[in-house]
Amino acid sequence: MTVRILQRGFNFSQDGPGNRLVYHLQGCTMRCPWCSNPESIAPKGCILALGEEADRLCPFGAVRGGMPDAERCAACEKPCLAAHSRSLRMSCTEEDTDDVLREIDRSKMLFFDGGGVTFTGGEATLQWDALETLLTALHEKGVHTALETNGSHPRLPELFDRIDWLILDCKHPDDETHRRVIGASNRQTLRNLRAAAEMRAQLLVRIPLVGGFNDSEQDAERFAEALSCLRDGHDVEVLRYHEYGRDKWKQCGMEYTVRDAFVSDETYRQFCSILQQSGLHLIHT
Repeated sequence: MTVRILQRGFNFSQDGPGNRLVYHLQGCTMRCPWCSNPESIAPKGCILALGEEADRLCPFGAVRGGMPDAERCAACEKPCLAAHSRSLRMSCTEEDTDDVLREIDRSKMLFFDGGGVTFTGGEATLQWDALETLLTALHEKGVHTALETNGSHPRLPELFDRIDWLILDCKHPDDETHRRVIGASNRQTLRNLRAAAEMRAQLLVRIPLVGGFNDSEQDAERFAEALSCLRDGHDVEVLRYHEYGRDKWKQCGMEYTVRDAFVSDETYRQFCSILQQSGLHLIHT
């Protein structure tokens, strides 16, 4: 079985406890306009043009000013990759799950302070069969596992017994707003959130706080209501908007449309205060 991997690397405490080997899997079910990894959105990957020198590498003229034509590249057989150029590359690699497991076995000595392996994305559950295979094998080996997910897969609760640390992103409590901005419903996410709150002793809910999207007082109150199912041992983390991925959107041939979305200190404090007053436990990683 194969799995498409966007990137991998070690991270400490931000993607689960301890020092962790983090795998970003290709493909996503949502299209957040502020995404810091836009190259992860396309299920089969995309071409990234890294600089204007990439223009001359495309034999079909699909790269102009260092920006690829995303639609043309997606339909192409990608002959440009034969040049092994640093200026034009595919966003992901396709690898055998057995090779990934062997890599994890070689890395075990680095899983200190309660560390292990984290799968994120994109949206890792989009590659369901590969993810299930990897989580099952790691669970049997006694490796601590973590999953960061947008909660959109209807079968997510089936994996709960093989996930030691679950991070579930909740972007907006209102379905209509969620559909309009992100291009997908939030209903399955909220169903899986309630299931996780009922079935799991551990759960971390992350809210990306984006100015003009979900940072109002009313939004905070609706989040508090949506998260009222959380119990002792369940945590909430509010992450303020940043634009670290802005340049990547151009490299992928896509327009970065977010404007004036930074959240002030006062707005952040007020938002967090409303959640805390409702009884939710906030953390910072």
